[in-house]
Amino acid sequence: MRDSTENKITMAFIRHGETASNRRKSYLGWTDEPLSEDGCEMLLRNRKNYPAADLIFTSPMLRCRQTKEILYKDQPYQIIEKWKEMNFGSFEGKTYFDLNGNEDYQRWIDSGGTLPFPDGEDTAAFKARCAAAFCRVTEKHAADDTLAFVVHGGTIMSILEAYEPSHTYFGWQCKNGEGYRAVFADGIITVEGAL
Repeated sequence: MRDSTENKITMAFIRHGETASNRRKSYLGWTDEPLSEDGCEMLLRNRKNYPAADLIFTSPMLRCRQTKEILYKDQPYQIIEKWKEMNFGSFEGKTYFDLNGNEDYQRWIDSGGTLPFPDGEDTAAFKARCAAAFCRVTEKHAADDTLAFVVHGGTIMSILEAYEPSHTYFGWQCKNGEGYRAVFADGIITVEGAL
């Protein structure tokens, strides 16, 4: 039997830098928006604070790929299609103030965010696709690999909720350009600290 310490994979979960929609606090899902100038500058200023990585994985969205290029320059990376942000449907591009008074939005809020987004994605399906993709990625990598995941806030929240039992989905929120250092062993993620 292998010692469980041999199975540990070191990893970093990094939320992409800020976009104009993030600044407005708009729902930003499948709109392929670039990083804002401020978002790029913040990442460049703080680049030394991000951990080194042997292998880098990103969402297919431009904002994640741009973040990867700033933080990890010319290192090769793999796109994980299933880590695309949630499809917010008719809420896409709108803020809380835009949606205030909208009956569909109120129903979604009253459900605790569990209802599917109108004309968009079901939250449970989104969480399941993110967690399943994480499982496939980690099955392919050895304990001596250090992995960086440059993804969306919702992707991070979905994976950590599934594999780190101390918080629920919304308990794993992080700001743009932030995230978590963690290890994965025996099917459990242990978060070691914030980035």
